[in-house]
Amino acid sequence: MNRPELLSPVGGKAHLIAAVNNGADAVYMGGMAFNARIFADNFSDEELPDAINYAHSHGVKVYMTINTLIADSELARAFDYCNYIYGLGADGVIVQDMGLARLLHKYLPDFPLHLSTQGTLYNKGGALAASEMGFSRVVPARELSLEEIKELAAYCSTLEPEVDVEVFVHGALCMCYSGQCQMSRVLGGGSGRTGNRGTCAQPCRQAYRGDDGETYYALSPKDLCLIEHIPELVMSGAASFKIEGRMKTPEYVAVVTRIYRKYIDLYERLAAEHGAEKAAELYRVEECDMLELRQIFNRGDFTEGYLFGNPGEDLLSGSSPKNQGLRIGRVIAVIDSESKVSEKDEKAAARGALKRGRELVCIELADPATGLGNGDGIEFIREDADYLLKSPAGGVVTYVKDIGLGCILAGDFERGAFTGDTVCKVTDRKLLEAALDVPEKKLPVTMSFTARAGQFPVLVMTDVRNGNSVEIVSDHRVEFAEKVPTDSERIEASLDRLGDTVYTPGLTGIDVQIDDGIMMPLSVVNRMRREAADELMKRRREHVVKSRRPALTKDEISEIREAEGFGSGALSTDEWQKKVNRSGIRPVALEHFMETGGKDLKPGSVPYIMNVSKGSLDRFIEMHFDEIAEACRESGILCGNAGWIARFRDAGVKVYGDYGLNVFNRQAALAYEEYGAEIYMPSHETGVSDERGIPLMITEHPVEEKKLTDRKGGAHRIVKAPSGDKTLIY
Repeated sequence: MNRPELLSPVGGKAHLIAAVNNGADAVYMGGMAFNARIFADNFSDEELPDAINYAHSHGVKVYMTINTLIADSELARAFDYCNYIYGLGADGVIVQDMGLARLLHKYLPDFPLHLSTQGTLYNKGGALAASEMGFSRVVPARELSLEEIKELAAYCSTLEPEVDVEVFVHGALCMCYSGQCQMSRVLGGGSGRTGNRGTCAQPCRQAYRGDDGETYYALSPKDLCLIEHIPELVMSGAASFKIEGRMKTPEYVAVVTRIYRKYIDLYERLAAEHGAEKAAELYRVEECDMLELRQIFNRGDFTEGYLFGNPGEDLLSGSSPKNQGLRIGRVIAVIDSESKVSEKDEKAAARGALKRGRELVCIELADPATGLGNGDGIEFIREDADYLLKSPAGGVVTYVKDIGLGCILAGDFERGAFTGDTVCKVTDRKLLEAALDVPEKKLPVTMSFTARAGQFPVLVMTDVRNGNSVEIVSDHRVEFAEKVPTDSERIEASLDRLGDTVYTPGLTGIDVQIDDGIMMPLSVVNRMRREAADELMKRRREHVVKSRRPALTKDEISEIREAEGFGSGALSTDEWQKKVNRSGIRPVALEHFMETGGKDLKPGSVPYIMNVSKGSLDRFIEMHFDEIAEACRESGILCGNAGWIARFRDAGVKVYGDYGLNVFNRQAALAYEEYGAEIYMPSHETGVSDERGIPLMITEHPVEEKKLTDRKGGAHRIVKAPSGDKTLIY
């Protein structure tokens, strides 16, 4: 059975420790630049060696995120940085920019490349392109169904070399197909706050006014949670299960990693005992674990996303785009400092629980067993248009009292709660404290100690996980004892003292073979144990680096820069725009082009395949490919995604690369030209456009409005894609 990797998010040092100690097989994290979560704590160049060594010391892989588009002027620095982390032993690099990928594949060919979900990959053709461009792993769009994941994983297993498929199992979702969103950049007035450059301002989490004047969170999805579908995902063939959350807290990383580790291991045990299919029937997630997942972070409960089809309105987060925790009840009364308090509450007020300008709130619990204690955080939520534009009332509980009949009195809070409000416990003090209070992850070793009279003692320590062994021979010759001999139990106890290392001998990991009646100083045994553990750790840390060629030298990098002409072939935005205008190309939706037979269209009309063709358009092209190829033989075809380049290229059709390929530098243009597509339109991140304009989002979610109006009064048209199964927001 396929054993998937559990991949956890790391925003900083505390997140790394939380992920490692709670069972992650691998982590993904970023440096101070070129990553899509630039506002996370991240790691400086000086901090990275210790961070990578820490992970490797505990048997955890490290994937570095360089998952933004990179300008020509930045490529040299980005390439140098990748060479640096390659030399540190990072286990892989997650990349969006095809220009950087081209350079890494060419000059650091044994550095594993993972195609970020920002690469907008969702079909077999996209996987083929990724493979031929040097990627060993792909992170497909989160809009894929379970069946589509199965098909993609099966296809990727046939590629040479084989390509792994990594899927998101938990955390925040984007409304737009990742890599294709321009909303943050455009709504920010050109401020540069854009997801493709690592600084998304999350406009999807803002409230919008619909056609009928109602204000609601029309573009804010719930968080993904697939814990109940671990068996199906394991059987899908996906190689890695990814948790989103580099901007979340270390406690979030700890709780979510721990629970997913528990259930991946549970299914593995069940499958080993009963077989995969029967194990899936027996698999159950305990309600207490679901409650912890909801408590640590959720946006109006969870969604299964598109795993079993389009969820429609059930995808949306509801009355708030923020963490809603657990809904524990409703407000039935509010007592403020200027109201008369009941005799029952006079003592509470006298103790200072009710300060001037603050409130006590009477809460009717949905479940009398619900816990609420001092230090917990609660918020009061109501279904009200004006409320949506404000921060919710609430705060940290400093006073709580059970007043009977399933009700509690809690406080004290700044004014803002109203009778009828829903009460959400958004933080649980005990859960947060327990989340990081876990023992350090230990790695199993075996030890074999031999001491024979007249010889030098020998200790062999073996790392069970990777099979590395070290042999330590002491320079102390063993002699028979004159008085009290050393017994094997004392030697075993000395060898067992591995507490200051990441190793543990487990229950049966120590074997001691000694002659009777010998004298064996425990100080010698202790020294041998320390030397063995240190050498074993050194080998573990060096394993990745030693399996590769050395990092590039300064002279080698200088030669590469000269050979590739870093930055010298860059086109400015104005030059790109002029090139597009001079091309004479008039893009026409492929469906419309085929309806007309390519006739009666404007001169220069070229059919285009949208940046997201998943679904109806892919099926249409597949069913009519020969017919389409023949119709496009004179005009050529515009490909907005990499998935169809090879098919049309091999059919002898001229292929132009469209904006959906997100070409942001000359190296990326070269990468696609070498693959068979001449770039017509660069990424919209450059600001270049044609008569089609710039769509701000393309989403699978059916937005049932003609327009959405943002908080600044900007109106955004909602348009159905020609394929009919996608929504475009302008």
